[in-house]
Amino acid sequence: GTENVLRVCCVLNIPYVVYTSSIAAVGPNTSHEPMFRGNEDTKYSGEVELPYGKTKAMAEKLVFEANGKKLSNGDKLRTCIIRANTVYGEKATFLQELYLLAKARNGVLNYLEPENTERNYTYVGNVAWMHVLAARNLKLKPDLLAGQVYYSYDDTPTRKGFLIRHQLLSSLDPSVRLGSHIPYWKMWLLIQLHRIIKVILYPFWKPKPFLNLPLLNTIVTTFSYETDKASRHFGYKPLFTWKES
Repeated sequence: GTENVLRVCCVLNIPYVVYTSSIAAVGPNTSHEPMFRGNEDTKYSGEVELPYGKTKAMAEKLVFEANGKKLSNGDKLRTCIIRANTVYGEKATFLQELYLLAKARNGVLNYLEPENTERNYTYVGNVAWMHVLAARNLKLKPDLLAGQVYYSYDDTPTRKGFLIRHQLLSSLDPSVRLGSHIPYWKMWLLIQLHRIIKVILYPFWKPKPFLNLPLLNTIVTTFSYETDKASRHFGYKPLFTWKES
């Protein structure tokens, strides 16, 4: 799909592309090595753990390679990439599911991450605003933005993900309270048990999708960043404060 879009841009003389990627394109890797408050220039190697991340990395490669390609009118294609992390906001499916799970447990919100795990969260309105500014400035300052990658960020506190989720849900419903940490081994066993049941019952019944091992390993690995590159390159400032978000 990404390849088709880039090809069409070259044929129809569309000179600017802002590609929405994900931090999953970088990692965590299959060795579950952490990245703690890195930035766009942080070196991180190894095979990406999530299939989603692998496809995003492949698409990023295409976008980087397309930068500077000649269009049919002789102009050049300019591309840049925005990597989002966990995006939250109104109608966020993962928050709705977490809320329903918590209500089913009398308001208790359990969590998988260890106490020292850190990950970024960004409000959807600020991610959208960053895209608007990047698109505008890619046209105004192509020599600066073309071929660049930017992590999305805002005022959402960079701290343990389960504390952020608890604050978001408890602001909606004060009865939601933080529960206990679910051990890794317990989730690992549940995943394996679900896989066995799925294989045995497949001809007769298809169980609902469940957490898989690559996703579990991603959840328990610290992968965070700290940057102001978008602010320096195209004057990005969050449109919504953490309180508003």
